[in-house]
Amino acid sequence: MSSHLARTLLALLIVSSPVHAQGVEYAPGTTRYRITTNTSVAQSSPMGNQTFDVGVRQLITVNLMKRAKDTVMAALTVDSISMTGAPPGADVGKLAGSKFVSMISPTGKFYSSKSPEGLDPQLAQLAEGVGRFMPAYHGDLAVGKTWSDTLSGKVPQNGMMVDRTSISDYAVSGDTSIAGETAFKVQRTTTVKAGGTGSMQGTAVTMETTGTSTGQFLLTHTGVYLGGDSKDDVLVKIMMTAQGAEITLKQNQRTSVEAVR
Repeated sequence: MSSHLARTLLALLIVSSPVHAQGVEYAPGTTRYRITTNTSVAQSSPMGNQTFDVGVRQLITVNLMKRAKDTVMAALTVDSISMTGAPPGADVGKLAGSKFVSMISPTGKFYSSKSPEGLDPQLAQLAEGVGRFMPAYHGDLAVGKTWSDTLSGKVPQNGMMVDRTSISDYAVSGDTSIAGETAFKVQRTTTVKAGGTGSMQGTAVTMETTGTSTGQFLLTHTGVYLGGDSKDDVLVKIMMTAQGAEITLKQNQRTSVEAVR
């Protein structure tokens, strides 16, 4: 659900390399995307150990509209969605046909997102990823450019709100050609830390999360997002306060996004 990082040693090439584009912004228009996510989870608890796999397939239509000089509205419609290995009660089919509206900057910086009313709380984390679908970048893209971003805020995780901080390093590693269109290849590496206290199924818990993510995305010189991929490794520790018992979750997730023309 968004999302980008990998630092390279190409910074010195910024001076000597030709600049392909200045001020690249998301172009108004409609694009459909196919999203495939496969997640493997290993859980350890006082009740024993178990592993399970979850797969999610989605088709999403994104309509980008310029609302102001510094604001783009991204209207996202979940055309179809299916899940394999879903936990009991998690009916992702309810999201089919749902519409999300996100406000972002012309280069993808997230401002806000509005989810459908009455959304199942179990689907909140998946919905949060939909709302942050478009990747953020720096407008003065050029081969060899690098930058770092830090994001902090509250996000839904395992049915509760946690404080999350992510630090991402980006590098434009080169150009590529997709269906005749030239696109920047932006690589990223991210580290994530999150934590909070709350209640899960009526039990008071404390949660800590650490993770790393690597991936890349493709953006044409005219501002069309063509997709990308990511690899996320996450460790979650949940402490049940009253019982003094700990549950550990190790999660490995692979996601690919492809623009469907």
